[in-house]
Amino acid sequence: MQAFVEYYREHIYFLFILAALLVLTIWVVSKALKSSSARRKANEEVMKKLEEDTALRREFENLTPEKAQEAPPEKLFKGVALGLCREIEKSADMLAVFNSFNEKQKQIYALYFVFEDGAEKLSKFFKINGKPLTGYAKSAVDSIYGGEIADVFGKEYLAYDEDDETTSLIPADIEKNDERFTSLVNGTGIFMPPAQYIIENINDFIS
Repeated sequence: MQAFVEYYREHIYFLFILAALLVLTIWVVSKALKSSSARRKANEEVMKKLEEDTALRREFENLTPEKAQEAPPEKLFKGVALGLCREIEKSADMLAVFNSFNEKQKQIYALYFVFEDGAEKLSKFFKINGKPLTGYAKSAVDSIYGGEIADVFGKEYLAYDEDDETTSLIPADIEKNDERFTSLVNGTGIFMPPAQYIIENINDFIS
């Protein structure tokens, strides 16, 4: 023991190295624990959302005019859209199933992803998705909302439209439109118009 102490007394820099390694080890372990906790929390949130979505979809599998009238707007819109999503997800030919939808179904399906993918930033919706989904989303926003929401959506649609050679994608404008769109759709009653659209066109959504 004395020899051990003497050795490190003569080689004091080893103690500093050991101390540094100890601090580094503690830091790495701490980061790993935090990362593991964050992943677990994220996985739990994903599983919770999947369970909620499944329950909501099943609630509206056998849609009737009465059930549509009585349902809360957000539940009706999302429940119907999730049913359409399920039809596509379980198919080997997703595009063929999408093409088999009627026009109203395509609009509601596309609008669901505007909120799902573009909830924080509308531009994310356009970065993730392309035609024909974005085109039907624009048709849905124009038909169901109109006004300023449709105007802001239309500007970003053109900015991200690869077939449009007259509109430039200007980051500052995109950011401004993202903020404006978020403020507009975060208002109360945003799901009322698509729910009413389903009710008014109920025969298009009843199997």
